[in-house]
Amino acid sequence: MLALSQTTGYAILALSCLDGRQDQWVLARSIAQCSGIPLPYLSKVMHALARAQLVRAKRGYRGGFQLVRPADQITLLEVANAVEGPAWLTRCLLGLDECSDELACPMPPCWVAQRAEIEQELARRTLRDVAQFESRFGGRLAGCKDDAAPTQPPDIPVTGD
Repeated sequence: MLALSQTTGYAILALSCLDGRQDQWVLARSIAQCSGIPLPYLSKVMHALARAQLVRAKRGYRGGFQLVRPADQITLLEVANAVEGPAWLTRCLLGLDECSDELACPMPPCWVAQRAEIEQELARRTLRDVAQFESRFGGRLAGCKDDAAPTQPPDIPVTGD
């Protein structure tokens, strides 16, 4: 079965955690907790997404990650291209290194049409679609915005002695 890589799946989940938080910096630790992605792996993915300009990254106090655009304006195709590189969908369906448009294996008549359909569908779907699906059906991201750790320390009242 054709599937996106686990890294792309993680990237989509991580970015979906940021849906509705455009004005907040969200810590990698909070995203990892929300999505169930191991923190060291998540950090690498998030920095790659920052290089691809899908998120902003800010280090230090009150730092974290933010989406550069609302989740309903970031397509799954953009995320897949950022993680896999723009040629990920042109690879041979059978995984043959020698296969190309010029020297094709037996699969191109089927694969060319399917590839275009997959690309169009990923371009139609957004991070918001994933976040809403996860929330509606109790997936990994259900309720994570409420449970995620704050990106800044809570206000602590000062009391006199």
